[in-house]
Amino acid sequence: MPVLIRRILFLLALTLLMVGCRGTPPDTLGPQNGDLLACPETPNCVHTGHDHPEGTSPLMVAAEWADASRDEIMEKVAEAVDQLPRTAIHRHDDRYIHAESASLIFRFVDDLEVLLSDDGSELIVRSAARMGQSDMGVNARRVEALHQALYERGVLTR
Repeated sequence: MPVLIRRILFLLALTLLMVGCRGTPPDTLGPQNGDLLACPETPNCVHTGHDHPEGTSPLMVAAEWADASRDEIMEKVAEAVDQLPRTAIHRHDDRYIHAESASLIFRFVDDLEVLLSDDGSELIVRSAARMGQSDMGVNARRVEALHQALYERGVLTR
């Protein structure tokens, strides 16, 4: 087989693989009764929600932000989310953000959600892979990076 045809077939296969790794956003995204959907049993999801699943800590809004509006808090959150590598915000309002983060090589997509609690005292964060069983700790590192960025901006406590 000529080299040119092999290269074209390789590029076509690579393109199909990369497009196939995106998946479609789940129908379950978004706030649900003041929380975000619980993580499945697979180890490719992190959730800091009201029940604080094992191994996660609550993300508490700093006292200095107690009198801030929801819009002000969520603007700071959006700034921090925008700084995460290969992450794009798809929905943003005064209580909720949904962003997609793509892996570096195969462009696997993870959904990152941030919800401001009803009383404004806590950020509930859920980061989950759309496909597969394992994420090699990527979602946990993403949530920690977001926590650190918001801590540095004075929005969250440690």
